[in-house]
Amino acid sequence: MIQLVELVTVDNEDLAYHYGSDNIDEVFEHERLFNEWIKDTPLSFSSHILATEDASFDSLCEKDPYFKQFIEYHDLKLFIEEVKEKV
Repeated sequence: MIQLVELVTVDNEDLAYHYGSDNIDEVFEHERLFNEWIKDTPLSFSSHILATEDASFDSLCEKDPYFKQFIEYHDLKLFIEEVKEKV
């Protein structure tokens, strides 16, 4: 599985948008869409693309415990809304 994780810390909260798929083209499409939606957001995001056993955020955290500190979002629109409210 390929996972896309977009990380940001805003208002003292660590937030993560997460998308997983076995189709690399879909992952890159989500990354493109994400970049389009945040282009006017005055924050720095950290983008990660990783391979894991399955598409779950738990699988990602097992691979790298660093991600455990982040609040996970699967819904891109909700993630962007939450980030913009905190800016």
